[in-house]
Amino acid sequence: MKKYFFLFFLYFFSTYSFSDQEVVDYVNQQHDEIFNYLSENKSLLESDRKSFLDQFELKFSKLIPPEEISKRVMGKKLFLSASADQISAFNTKFKTTLLDSYSGALSNIEASNISLESHFHPNERKDLAVVQLNTSFSGRNFKLIYKMKKIQINESKEWRVVGIVLDGIDIVSLYRKQFASLVKKNNNDLFKAIDSWDIEEDSLSLDD
Repeated sequence: MKKYFFLFFLYFFSTYSFSDQEVVDYVNQQHDEIFNYLSENKSLLESDRKSFLDQFELKFSKLIPPEEISKRVMGKKLFLSASADQISAFNTKFKTTLLDSYSGALSNIEASNISLESHFHPNERKDLAVVQLNTSFSGRNFKLIYKMKKIQINESKEWRVVGIVLDGIDIVSLYRKQFASLVKKNNNDLFKAIDSWDIEEDSLSLDD
């Protein structure tokens, strides 16, 4: 099941003000920026991984705040009971494994294999949006749904991805269960659970 995780980070969104066309334009624009960077810097990934990841993080952080996703993966109950040090530790581990693992995985995805199909505002709320996309990988087609929300970034509210559904599987929910299992396995020791959190290589494959 972990193989679905990297698709969490295939498409990210960042915006300024909202209109229907803006959502479309902005998904495409941010998508292009991510994949252009990956395509143009494959040699840097091989020769100087740290520099590659430092630059990748700058782009990546504009599109999706790791703290927002890690908070949802940790789950409300654990998040509220965790200390500031535990939350910081999980945010750091989550971001580090994310950037390290998925920058390489995304380099193998063709941008031309991704298309935006439709979008709408749930409950007519203009601060929320659902974007539906199609993508193909290794001859297989996948349905993707991105949950977007305007969140506070510095002094303004901007769009960010806060969830994704792949072929009916809610990725945040999937990994929330995984982390809860790690906590239980480590006798409710959050630091040990955080230390054992990892993104395995086979999670980057969409192959059955």
